[in-house]
Amino acid sequence: MIFLWILISYFVILLLWVNQGTAYDYATKKGYEGTKYRWIAAIPFYGFSYFKKLKSSKILDEREVKHLFSFDILSKRIGLYALLLLIFFMFLIPFSVLIYLSLRNSLLQTLIGIFVVILLFLLHQGTVVDYAAKKGYEGTTVGLIGLIPVYGFIYYRNLPKRRNVSNTTLKEVFKPSHMFSRLFVYAEITLVAIVVIIPVVYIFGMAFAGRASIPNTIWPDSPNINAFKFLFEETKFTTWYWNTLSIALINMFVGTFLITGAAYVFARFSFKGKKAGLLTILVLQAFPSFMGLIAMYVLFWRFGILGQPRMLSILYIGGSIPGNLWLIKGFLTQIPKDLDESAMIDGANKFQIFIWIILPLAVPILTFVAVSMFMGPWMDYMLPGYLLQFKPEGAPTDYDVQTQWTLAVGLFKFINDLNLQNYSAFAAGALLVGLPITILYMVFQRYLIEGIMAGATKG
Repeated sequence: MIFLWILISYFVILLLWVNQGTAYDYATKKGYEGTKYRWIAAIPFYGFSYFKKLKSSKILDEREVKHLFSFDILSKRIGLYALLLLIFFMFLIPFSVLIYLSLRNSLLQTLIGIFVVILLFLLHQGTVVDYAAKKGYEGTTVGLIGLIPVYGFIYYRNLPKRRNVSNTTLKEVFKPSHMFSRLFVYAEITLVAIVVIIPVVYIFGMAFAGRASIPNTIWPDSPNINAFKFLFEETKFTTWYWNTLSIALINMFVGTFLITGAAYVFARFSFKGKKAGLLTILVLQAFPSFMGLIAMYVLFWRFGILGQPRMLSILYIGGSIPGNLWLIKGFLTQIPKDLDESAMIDGANKFQIFIWIILPLAVPILTFVAVSMFMGPWMDYMLPGYLLQFKPEGAPTDYDVQTQWTLAVGLFKFINDLNLQNYSAFAAGALLVGLPITILYMVFQRYLIEGIMAGATKG
């Protein structure tokens, strides 16, 4: 029933909007423009009859009027308005549902209240900064003073102008159109920030809640470190951490080295089967790794490496070759071959060119690939969850399989196994998992941004 009313409302508004647009275009053809005539055009039936009675202030060609009501123009207008109205409804309906739910949920009311306060705060600060910039005041100090409610406006209103700007220009800062656009931008930024920050805060709260069950508040009333003590004292968390870290480091160094070498060959050398090889690698990228899970198990079993965590690097490196090889190859192709030729004239061989010329220039893309290779084992559960559940060959009868798990396997038990269920421990482990990845991102941030842009270039 609700859907039917939404559908009826959609078509009624669409018809009224098309009527208004067509009537106002008709008025414009006769020389009447402005807000007054827009409102008159919005009145069904009356708008057309009103404009039809008005005398034309321009030379009006009847063919223009007929063209305005032609099927071609009307169909385009209906299609455009229908699309815009659909986008509006897509925003309006979730917003309305959110408001309705907030009336029944105190937590949601709190979140919406926080959203509105932050939005108004940012709107005030942005408006003060724009007003101060018009008068010639810019910089960090302006932004900080703009954070002070009300005072920011009073402060910069009383300061003398540094630029020759009229009062009319200053008043444009407060125009409804400018305020609405600024409100829309800050609303989007605030919403994204809340969507990102709330889960992170909840994970921190859960980690310090010290409870095995799921907490029903974002932050606990009495934070403690019991979950971290449980991880280090009652589980093999340090062993899992070392297993995962060692796999990640092998992945990062060995994988990046092998892939870079192969990419250099494809980028700088011409040989028979090069195009077919690149195409084959590209096709292999389309198949997910779990499709070969049984084959991987058989190979690990036959080679006697089941239950050995470091051996998973073979699969991770092999699986990452197709995509990363194309990324690095595309970057290396952009490096001019004139550098190679100049170095060869000076007596350098191919290996020296690769080490002393190509590698330093390829640091951004190599950093991006290395960090990506490092992240892979921390997030993967399927391969270690299957291949590390078996004892290695020659293991004693009292051998503990948990000593060969990775973090993903061990932490997943805290939410999947009823006997080991501990959500606070899972959250605490998740925070410690994110620590090395966060450090890497912070250290190599500049190179990562350059690498992403470089990897997007066609090679």
